[in-house]
Amino acid sequence: MTKLFSRTFAASPEDSRTDNDISEKICLLQTFLKPEHLDIPALLRNEASWLLAQKELRKINGFKSPREKLLCIMNCCRVINNLLLNATISENHVPAGADDFLPVLIYVTIKANPPQLHSNLKFIQLYRWQAKLVSEAAYYFTNLVSAMAFIVDLNATSLSMDEEKFEECMEAAKLMSQQTEAKCSSSGKMCDKTEETKG
Repeated sequence: MTKLFSRTFAASPEDSRTDNDISEKICLLQTFLKPEHLDIPALLRNEASWLLAQKELRKINGFKSPREKLLCIMNCCRVINNLLLNATISENHVPAGADDFLPVLIYVTIKANPPQLHSNLKFIQLYRWQAKLVSEAAYYFTNLVSAMAFIVDLNATSLSMDEEKFEECMEAAKLMSQQTEAKCSSSGKMCDKTEETKG
């Protein structure tokens, strides 16, 4: 599969567009989204564990086989699962289930903004042996697919957030993004002019 990677991964322009759309939306959400917007209880908020889970998820693009990509997802989800397990034990909380797991995975995915998320999930779905995509692997993979679908459709009603406030935050994030792009492109032109002057 690794030999065919360049011909099978993100093979269509549509896949690239979807990847970019998701990544851009996540960039906007990163500027204002907080754990409480996803109803993540305070006892399940652990920045150190979240950072570790994000790091594992970001590794997904560094591999070319569906198995290794799936392992990145599993490692990320295991970190989250351990966090939930430890929190419930230490706080005598009701054992964590999917209702606790999925919001944390959504938040971690947004904070990580893994590159080419759509293409990576599609690649695993198409090329991982179905016989191997079972039990724990299937559960974690399905949860990440659900997390991505949630992010794609995310709006004010998806969150514990006032609709007007959500729209304001999204507009502010878009404006900030445009200003950053303008600044980058103008500094790029300045760099070109400097190079020309040197020449």
